[in-house]
Amino acid sequence: EEFKPKGVFHCRGGIERYVKTFPSGGYWKGKNYLFDKRMEQTPDIKADSAVEKDIGARCCLCKVKHTVYRGQFKCSRSLCGVPVIVCNACTTAATEKPEKLVCQLCKEGYRAPSQVPDLVAMKRKAEAIVQDEPLLLDPTTAASLGQHPLAKKRKVYYKDRLFLRRVPLTASFTKIKDLLGDDKVKELIWLVDKESGGFYGSCVVLTSSSSDVKQILDRNSSKGGIKIDKKRIKVAEMFRKDDQDLFSDLVQKEYPPVGN
Repeated sequence: EEFKPKGVFHCRGGIERYVKTFPSGGYWKGKNYLFDKRMEQTPDIKADSAVEKDIGARCCLCKVKHTVYRGQFKCSRSLCGVPVIVCNACTTAATEKPEKLVCQLCKEGYRAPSQVPDLVAMKRKAEAIVQDEPLLLDPTTAASLGQHPLAKKRKVYYKDRLFLRRVPLTASFTKIKDLLGDDKVKELIWLVDKESGGFYGSCVVLTSSSSDVKQILDRNSSKGGIKIDKKRIKVAEMFRKDDQDLFSDLVQKEYPPVGN
């Protein structure tokens, strides 16, 4: 009831990276559910009791407070299927009668869209809006001109670089060249963690031309996408920065660094 958002924003790197950056939790409240063996992530230096206090989650069936998501129980309503919390005492009932599992949104009358949204078109529309924004002015001048005080400078992209993420550790320079086109990829930089020196799944590719960038982006937005060792990667244009000269004096490395 107290949750009244003023806006929704994308957190670069996701919640997992945010919590690592701010070990006390920052603005994050509660636990971050993870899709691996860790199951959940909590701030490193925040007491467990404080984390539990922040959470208002309750069992979907008996309504007792429960802060652990296990069993992969989901809402039974058609076109919904969002995860729901089930306490240990209600596990058997939830398994035998899954139709009783209904999430809070469905109880309040929410109906999921009947059509899958065109995420690619939505992204391009958002980028077009950002690119059309005027240069940043001071708040007083901005107000007098009718400009939003938080308007950003127009983003400019490199014409010969691509940003790759979700790249598996099994990737190599040769594999990426073969995948994107041997004649299209000139050089590659593996991006690493500043402290450990280990590869965290992203890299920057220098292409031979701007037309190569367009062709690769078109492949990425296709239905099958681009995959390395059966894992689909994400490919995007790269923002230009005045102080970013990544490829000067580059010694090409075949494999991503594993760190300390």
